[in-house]
Amino acid sequence: MFGPQEMVIAQIYKKAGNISYADDERFRDKLQLDHQTGDLTISDIRIPISGDYQMKITGSKAKNKRFKVIVRVDTRKFTEGESVHLQTGVTEIQKDDLILWKFEPKNALIAKIDGQSNESNVYDDDDGFRDRLELDNRTGDLTITNTKSTDSGVYELQIKSRNKVLYKKFNVLVWLNNLKYTVGDSVTLQTGVTALNKDDRILWKFSDKDIFIAEINRATNQTKLYKGPDGRFRDRLQLNQRTGDLTIRNISRAHSDVYTLQITSGKKSTCKRFMVIAHEKTVSGVEGDSVTLNTDIEIQEDDLVLWMFGPEDCPIAKGETKEKISTYDYADGRFRGKLNLNYESGSLTITNTRTEHTGVYKLQVICSRETKYKTFRLTIRGK
Repeated sequence: MFGPQEMVIAQIYKKAGNISYADDERFRDKLQLDHQTGDLTISDIRIPISGDYQMKITGSKAKNKRFKVIVRVDTRKFTEGESVHLQTGVTEIQKDDLILWKFEPKNALIAKIDGQSNESNVYDDDDGFRDRLELDNRTGDLTITNTKSTDSGVYELQIKSRNKVLYKKFNVLVWLNNLKYTVGDSVTLQTGVTALNKDDRILWKFSDKDIFIAEINRATNQTKLYKGPDGRFRDRLQLNQRTGDLTIRNISRAHSDVYTLQITSGKKSTCKRFMVIAHEKTVSGVEGDSVTLNTDIEIQEDDLVLWMFGPEDCPIAKGETKEKISTYDYADGRFRGKLNLNYESGSLTITNTRTEHTGVYKLQVICSRETKYKTFRLTIRGK
């Protein structure tokens, strides 16, 4: 019996030798009772048959037994740009088999193999799967290349043979590659290419508006960097000429968004997306505590270490060498006698803190080759 209504779905009359099954669409052609043991086999299980089952034996050896069956969809998780391989479980298609691949929620047919006519087709003419579907003619396996987040959904496989129809579902989740950084960090987005070919073209775009920020064209031997419409990328971008990797220096919250990489090689084009999230490093303390803002930067000899505070970026500490360190009181004197700068690590310690020390602290480490940045948001709570 099945469900809360205890619907009879299969029964055996031992004396008469009769076996009968319920005429219910969920179980049609899927049930098989063992005449000797009474064991029930359900083939080609699907989500609607999840639920409570009860076995009841009447007669001299009366017996009840309950089972809970839970059917889950096979869930696969991928990162954008990866290839998804969905397997039929068939080693070789028979000549009378019909393989259908459908994509929900519209239940659209995306691939088909007809063993009888020996024909196979992929239906990728629309922008959704254009040139990204591959069908194995021997097994019926489906591969989706260069995946996008819009490929997320349920894929249904139907295998129709002479005597039965088998169903299988795959729940595919395609995620953006989320990268989290601290404000001031240098970020490198990698193409995954070891060396560009002579006819390759690399395009880097920013946000869903596809704002061009960098490109390499091997055919014309040109490299271009763009500052963006509002100048947010001015003097921050660097392209690796060998791999096409993009580096963003001194990243800020304004640089948090989706970055799209497009690689064109001959007639083939692939895309990859990255979600970059820049956040300020948060530090908290209680009034009266000493708080240290650690840089995690290795300071070299002759580096200039500069700490600033507040919306006006007012200097509060400067280190030129280990012996030449200066601290400043700030306009209202809130830092008087409270700052200690460690030149070797660049870390800043604020002693005997008060709530007025809450705010944004910015660090610059300036050397001959580059400038490194860090941003901290400090919160001091009252006792």
